[in-house]
Amino acid sequence: MKLLKIRRLVWMFVLATLSYNISSAHAHLKWFVDGSKQHSHIYENVTSYSLAWIGIALILILAAILIDKIFPKISASWESNKIEKYATSILGVFLGTSLLISALNGTLFSMNIKNDGALNLALMLEGFIGISLIVGLAVRQASLLLIALWITATQLAGLIVTLENLWIPGAALFFILRGRPVMRYSREDVFSALNTKIRQAHAMTFLRMFIGANLIFLGFSEKIMVPELGLAFLQDHHWNFMAKLGVAWFTDEVFVFSAGAVEIILGLFLLAGYVVRLTAVALAVLFLIPPFFMGAEEMIGHIPHISIVVMLILFGRGHTAGVAFSGLADMLTSNKRPKGLEEPVVDMLIRDKPPMDMGDPVTAISVNRVKRISQKQV
Repeated sequence: MKLLKIRRLVWMFVLATLSYNISSAHAHLKWFVDGSKQHSHIYENVTSYSLAWIGIALILILAAILIDKIFPKISASWESNKIEKYATSILGVFLGTSLLISALNGTLFSMNIKNDGALNLALMLEGFIGISLIVGLAVRQASLLLIALWITATQLAGLIVTLENLWIPGAALFFILRGRPVMRYSREDVFSALNTKIRQAHAMTFLRMFIGANLIFLGFSEKIMVPELGLAFLQDHHWNFMAKLGVAWFTDEVFVFSAGAVEIILGLFLLAGYVVRLTAVALAVLFLIPPFFMGAEEMIGHIPHISIVVMLILFGRGHTAGVAFSGLADMLTSNKRPKGLEEPVVDMLIRDKPPMDMGDPVTAISVNRVKRISQKQV
């Protein structure tokens, strides 16, 4: 038991150290860097940096696998119908609020994509989708529109900046699969033939994987591949605490590369489903610290990210990728209910039964009651 406690303390120390290392650099750099201050930069020792962080990543991944085996609850999925339906609905409200604020501020999805005059219609659609998600009106249809808008943005704004918002299609897919359980303006029956109402664990898998992939992409696109962005940020915000502590070799260049590497490692943990709750806690810290230094703009931009992280802390990894994609494929290719989907009560009671006389008052009342029970279940 003492050995387990020591391992737990060591892992918590490692995460705390990594969190402190990159929390100051985790702010979306493009939100706060003046383009005129960027100067082309090439890493002096990129091979050394890469080999060092690859080694660190392998050690951390092996440690994460071991910790998951010793403490399976760190990542295990938790399905609570009572809590999940409200958590899902609140996530929808926060996502809608973020989209509406972005549209009003003239940005698409985040401050990475600013309106240059060609995004007027896209911003109107973004605001409309945001309102739909806030009030719970046709959430599945709005989520489909959100995916279409994200795909369109790759042409209007550019592929790279759109991929930096990769969490958007993940969140939209989550709501297509889960809908709006409570706090909604109207009940949804869209695409009922496809049986899109699948279990929470399936939907959480896609939410987790997309946010993980988003972190990996940002680690490359904003830091490792474009070091001048981080270096320009550090010119105005002197947050390289390692240099201040007297570690002379830990230059701004090393700091920027390390920030990207840690972001990629955390993304890999989520993508693979390792130590999901610990990773989510670390990300929560990273998302909450910068607003104290960067202002409300940073907090507003991270509203949906913080909400998604809270979902991961509450409900864990969901299913494995194989199970989740298999369930999604079954849903799209047939009218059969995907694995893990509970059969509505009305189907169980009338399946393989002879036709009932709906003219019989007793039969009609009984069927109506069963339908109401089925609707509450779904």
